[in-house]
Amino acid sequence: MKLVVREITIDAPVALVYELLTDPVLLVRWLADEADIDPRPGGLVRWKHANGDVCTGQVVEADPPRRLVFTYGWERAEVQIPPGSTTVEIDLAVIPTGTRLRLVHHGLAGPMADAHNGGWIHYLTRLTTAATGADPGPDPFADQRVPTPAELAGR
Repeated sequence: MKLVVREITIDAPVALVYELLTDPVLLVRWLADEADIDPRPGGLVRWKHANGDVCTGQVVEADPPRRLVFTYGWERAEVQIPPGSTTVEIDLAVIPTGTRLRLVHHGLAGPMADAHNGGWIHYLTRLTTAATGADPGPDPFADQRVPTPAELAGR
């Protein structure tokens, strides 16, 4: 298993960044076409992309506005990352220029970790745009399905 680790700086207050991560209305601005999240331990985390792929998990830890941990996986079986089978930890810290966000995604195997790393880079860039008050615009990944291990092996 590999870790996906992303660390970014966002020119926005920590409370706003946390809200963008935990408010379903705000999640659809930068992450997916549909979103549902109950940011309490045991609460549902679910979002659906325009391409039909659905990610489902459960909140493990919520410490507003500093930390959010949730399980993660895809409902499409051929992706081979079942709902709730991996864990995403997001830590937020106040820095002079706004917020430092550190995301660690646990439980992904080789090529799937690399594919999700690319996805997190893309979506955290969109989060940064939304946090600074700009519109991230249409998602260029909207028509791309989450790759399967077989598809990644064939590349």
